[in-house]
Amino acid sequence: MNQKPLTWKKVALIFRLILGIILLFSLIDFFIHKLSNEYAVPDFYFRNKIIFGTLIGFLSYFFLRKQTVWPKTLLFSAIISISLQIRYYLEGYPKDFVFLFLGIHFVILVVVSWPCFRFTKNYL
Repeated sequence: MNQKPLTWKKVALIFRLILGIILLFSLIDFFIHKLSNEYAVPDFYFRNKIIFGTLIGFLSYFFLRKQTVWPKTLLFSAIISISLQIRYYLEGYPKDFVFLFLGIHFVILVVVSWPCFRFTKNYL
């Protein structure tokens, strides 16, 4: 695939794409956390997830953008999931909670980001 050079317009589109992925990811995660009191988290958890998830995703996308869709999806999802879970572990969340949601977050991100990357592979 022949990638065109980055322009400011393309960078803005990439940012919106990543923000959209993270917003949808956070919405799905919100409903999963509501399934059980054991999964309950404070409201700022989601705000921080959107901020840091978008930042981590946006930066990692530029290292991954030349990858094909499937490796890009897996690496993108892993980088964000692992980075967020390290942060939550350092904030004091229990290890079993951190590892459970590492897997859940990874799966959600794969499901959300794969169609986005597939659809935009010829544009971004």
